[in-house]
Amino acid sequence: MKLEFQMVKEFGDFLADGHLGNQFRSLRVESVWDRAESVTFDFAGVTNINDFFVHACFGNMAEEHGEEFLAKVRFKGCSRLVRSFLSIAVSEGLRKHRELHAGG
Repeated sequence: MKLEFQMVKEFGDFLADGHLGNQFRSLRVESVWDRAESVTFDFAGVTNINDFFVHACFGNMAEEHGEEFLAKVRFKGCSRLVRSFLSIAVSEGLRKHRELHAGG
């Protein structure tokens, strides 16, 4: 199964609420993660995003799944601002994943 989420339809043009980001991750993405061969997040139309949302949704997802996150998740339609926030959150999540799973 291939999933694609249109983020502007899910949240509007400003993704700011960390609670909603975490809820979306848990209920809409994690609930079907094992059955999905790929997950695409389309940010076309999203004009702004903040740390709370991006870390709650994507940073936590990267921390949970590590390298599988990189293999399965795609981002498209990102402005420079959105891509910058995503890059920071995903890098931080992957770093935490590596630390948690180092040596064992």
